[in-house]
Amino acid sequence: MNRLSFIAFRYLSSKNNFKFISNINYLSIVGLSIGVAVLIITMGVLNGFENEVKKKIVSFDGHIRVNGYFNNPILQNSTQLDSIIDINKEIVDKIEFINHAATVRYKNQTEPVFIEAFNKIQNKDFFTLNKNLILGVFDLKSNDSVKGIVIGKVLYDRLNIQIGEKITLMDLKSLGNPGVAPRIIQFELRGVYETGLTEYDESIVYINLNDAQILLGYNNLITGYILSLDKIINTDKVGKILNDDLKYPLTSSTWIERHSNLFQWLSLQKYPITIVFAMIGLVGILNISSSLTMIVMEKTRSIGVMRAIGFSENDLAKIFFLKGIIIGFSGVVFGVIFSLFFGFLQTRFNILSIPQEVYFMGSLPIKIIPINILIIGSLAIIFSILASIYPAGMASKIQPSNAIRYE
Repeated sequence: MNRLSFIAFRYLSSKNNFKFISNINYLSIVGLSIGVAVLIITMGVLNGFENEVKKKIVSFDGHIRVNGYFNNPILQNSTQLDSIIDINKEIVDKIEFINHAATVRYKNQTEPVFIEAFNKIQNKDFFTLNKNLILGVFDLKSNDSVKGIVIGKVLYDRLNIQIGEKITLMDLKSLGNPGVAPRIIQFELRGVYETGLTEYDESIVYINLNDAQILLGYNNLITGYILSLDKIINTDKVGKILNDDLKYPLTSSTWIERHSNLFQWLSLQKYPITIVFAMIGLVGILNISSSLTMIVMEKTRSIGVMRAIGFSENDLAKIFFLKGIIIGFSGVVFGVIFSLFFGFLQTRFNILSIPQEVYFMGSLPIKIIPINILIIGSLAIIFSILASIYPAGMASKIQPSNAIRYE
């Protein structure tokens, strides 16, 4: 440690004539620590919220959906799509699905719903419907002519039904045709899911693909295909390939495109929230400039003595720059430690809960990204140095004759 660093540390910990000035150094560190921690936690919550919403959507919506124009049904076997899948290794699973409006009836209650029906799901890493299950089992198979159905928590509460009871589905398009009986099938309730997204939990019911074809009168027809990818980051790449290569009557849409309004809203929220909480860090940085200025005023005589024994203006400026760096670095370290500790507690024990019906999840999500820590920490140290410019310049301009005139 050279002499300038030694003096900077001594100024940080030395006793002053005024007790408040002695404590203001530590208050500056605490203020900056709080600002850094709050900003890191805020970014972590925003990232965690977006990540949780993304995982929930992908879990029941898939990465990419290929369907007919205007949602018209298409034939089950698509050689056009198979040829594209064969040359794109990012696509690891193709799931046939049907999405269609219907009504569900239990006792005297009737509710409008959308049927989601699938065939066998192979890639369970990214299309994880069963992870949203809260009651029963995710079993859509037909056992001894009894067909299985899974419904959402909101619809489950609304119907006041129990696992194992019978529920009836009716195809809306089959109604109103003279001389033709409406298509109706009875199902056994085997499971209840909950995503936290009310519009899904109250309207989407899951049944087997073959049962849906019988109910809707689809003869070798489906709504389309759900494509699961090896990595979610490949969604845009594969989506662009499909847009370029798919021909009529097929079209495709990614999960990002289907929920673009939601994610635009999430992105829009990041800016004002980040700016507001960044102001807390700015207050901490301004405290550094204030504390260093007060120390210069209180240490005028000792600064004059240092000038008299040979310290240059640059030496004095460096001392206060070093002090600003020490305060800034200390504040960043303590702020990062606190934010990581809070993130660990929240992730492990869910100490803060939020209303699920509003925020799609029951506990406050947090995902702290290392690059955010690096950026916030670096900016805090840089601004701490900038906050030292005025007091450093003030100290370097003190003349020894004026400072020790009355000593």
